[in-house]
Amino acid sequence: MERLAAVSCIWAFSFGINKQWVAGADPVLVSFIRLALALLVALPWLRRPRAGLAAVPELMGIGAVQFGLMYVALNYCFVVLQAYQVALFTVFTPLYVAGFCSVRRGRAPLRLFAAALAALAGAALVEGWAAERRAFWAAFAVMQISNLAFAWGQVAYRDWRRRHPGESDLSLFGWLYLGGTLVTLAWAAFGSDWGETAGYPPSRWAALLYLGLAASGAGFYLWNTGALRAGPGALSAMNNLKSPLAVLVSAVFWGAWAGMSPLDWARLAAGSALILAAAVFSRREAED
Repeated sequence: MERLAAVSCIWAFSFGINKQWVAGADPVLVSFIRLALALLVALPWLRRPRAGLAAVPELMGIGAVQFGLMYVALNYCFVVLQAYQVALFTVFTPLYVAGFCSVRRGRAPLRLFAAALAALAGAALVEGWAAERRAFWAAFAVMQISNLAFAWGQVAYRDWRRRHPGESDLSLFGWLYLGGTLVTLAWAAFGSDWGETAGYPPSRWAALLYLGLAASGAGFYLWNTGALRAGPGALSAMNNLKSPLAVLVSAVFWGAWAGMSPLDWARLAAGSALILAAAVFSRREAED
């Protein structure tokens, strides 16, 4: 639990940093740079899995989804949504974690549909002051792809490691980063303008270094290894922590809510309460 809490604090700053200094850059290139830096962190410890080379595609597949697909979807959302909105909408992730855990136990997570509807109603309230409604809901939908990918990946890695208890996380994790890096590299090769990186100011490169080395490189390793030590309910609940922290950080450090009217505040409070209540309910579903 300590690892999950520590990573939540690291990630709380990532949303604002991303919106402040990285948003506007090609989301696929940003995803590639972050994962390539994370891969560099893990390379010195990368080893062949004890389970054999057949395990490599499995681990790379988990990383391709949890990190590659998740990051591309997440970074697209920063183009439209405010940092605190992106952070708030990651609270849907516990619903998906609980759902995957329920399905693994052979249960239909029917009670989660009510939680999902409550969370969706909360998102509609938060959307009340969005400048462009269609763009907002498109970004919201893409955000759910990001949440699903991250939820599936952490549960999949947790399951894989419990089937292979003799493995070393430190020697394995580079394979996950490699899978995510290759996905974003292939994606960028067919639609990104690599020349734009030459125009990145020093502040953007500094932000990318933090996001790639600390938030991704150290953060994902600590998160997935922390998830191994947590039960399904606790894992679902800890997925909530970074969201309110990130919303708070965005308000305190970057003035994300400047100029909001009393009605906007009321909508944010009511919407956040609905979304957080749905996340708490998902924890109970995971524990039952």
